[in-house]
Amino acid sequence: MSRRVVAIALFALLAIAALAPIRAYDAFWHLATGRWIVDHHSIPTTDPFAIASEKKPWINGEWLYEVAMYATSGGGNVVAVSIVNALLVAAIFALGFLIASRNAAIGIALFATSLAFAGGFDRLGVRPSTAAALLAAGAVALLSSRSLDVKRLAIAYALLTIVWINVHPSALLAPALALVSMLIDWRRWMVVTASTIALFVNPFGIHAIAAPFELTRTIGSGAFVNAEWLPSPVSVFPLLYLTIAIGMLLFALSNEKREQAWRFVLFALFAALAVRYVRNQGLYFATLPLLVPLPRKAARVWAVAALIPIAWALSYGAHGAGVDDEYFPVRAVAKLKSLNLRGNIYNADQFGGYLIWSFYPERRVITDGRNELYRTFIEEDARARRDSRAWHLLLQKYLVDVAVAEYETERVTVVDVASGEKRQVPASLVRYRRRDWALIAFDDVAMVFARRAAFPIGSLERIEYRHLVPDEPGIEYLNPPAAKAEMERAKRELGEGRVLLQMERAVN
Repeated sequence: MSRRVVAIALFALLAIAALAPIRAYDAFWHLATGRWIVDHHSIPTTDPFAIASEKKPWINGEWLYEVAMYATSGGGNVVAVSIVNALLVAAIFALGFLIASRNAAIGIALFATSLAFAGGFDRLGVRPSTAAALLAAGAVALLSSRSLDVKRLAIAYALLTIVWINVHPSALLAPALALVSMLIDWRRWMVVTASTIALFVNPFGIHAIAAPFELTRTIGSGAFVNAEWLPSPVSVFPLLYLTIAIGMLLFALSNEKREQAWRFVLFALFAALAVRYVRNQGLYFATLPLLVPLPRKAARVWAVAALIPIAWALSYGAHGAGVDDEYFPVRAVAKLKSLNLRGNIYNADQFGGYLIWSFYPERRVITDGRNELYRTFIEEDARARRDSRAWHLLLQKYLVDVAVAEYETERVTVVDVASGEKRQVPASLVRYRRRDWALIAFDDVAMVFARRAAFPIGSLERIEYRHLVPDEPGIEYLNPPAAKAEMERAKRELGEGRVLLQMERAVN
């Protein structure tokens, strides 16, 4: 069977395995930005979406991905978005197989590719870094080419770099990869030079190059914590370290160490980046099959063994298209949209992109996941969560009338003014006091509150859930019949879910 036929079959199988509901929290603000750019025929220079973002220049080095994803998905249709991303992920590893199988047995190339897919597919969500992983693999493929002379390689590589720098800041790696490839041919300084110049072909000029370094310094300062910027622990990502060990062994056993030297340097570079930051694992696994020296001869059983990692990926997590309602408050937000309540929205940052996509420009959220634009607000919010007076002042400052609140397992300590007694109560009862706020929707991910004073008298009383406390489903109800009645209404209006089932068990 020819390599191309196998690659096509692999592409189809991996697209099925990679098809998953949208789970990346920043996917939706990327889609919203793509929509904004298409609607306005320009790139926003400051953040147009959130209330609390700092109105400093927004260096959006991912604008091309945002426009492309919005356009290719039919204007951000969430089912189409999931499918487009699955095809993108499948293309990354189908390309890896094609390149790897040039100098290795087809079966072993298949196994290496499927192992890389199993390690990286869940890090390749609907986000620009996934497109960057494809471009990184394309860069290695170009540098591995033996059919292009140096001049044509320089032109092709510069064009790839131009696309890459407008898709994701990881394009800064492009000249470095080319520099390492000079171990093959010193004349590739032309490729390095062309790639370096190409980085400046973007709407922000040198600022697009400087912005990633500034963000890295901000992360390093400890101003905020983002799980993707943390190191990759062995216990959580064992396959990362297993493949690094296998790769090192293959390089050690290679009979072509001089010829493989540049590949080893690139392998070590991508491995170090993946170990240092979780967010870089996609780049590592995308380039893995193209870099490691695979055996030229191997038993056909390896082709069968390649099905094992793919089968594992198919069994891992939920598959399908659309939005994952375990990550996003899909039902609660749908209810909020149907009520058509106006006003600024306070939200947990992980919901910000989804809320921007759902409500902008009619309603504004307070924050989203772009931490570099919210340094002041992050500090304000942290203080407010420790001080109830600061909390209510924060809501007043940003004119918040609606809140989409995450569930918090940690209770809040309150002190009875008269007795001095301390009590532990659910966070929602402190932050959204029921005399001031009405619970109007909830699902398994979030609760929605509306500020009573912001809406006509009596309008919220008809739709609120006065007796329910979703973030403490086992709470003892003072009026069990009324609570049961509201649970039945919630079933009809919001649908059944895990939280509602827990509340029903408690009241019964």
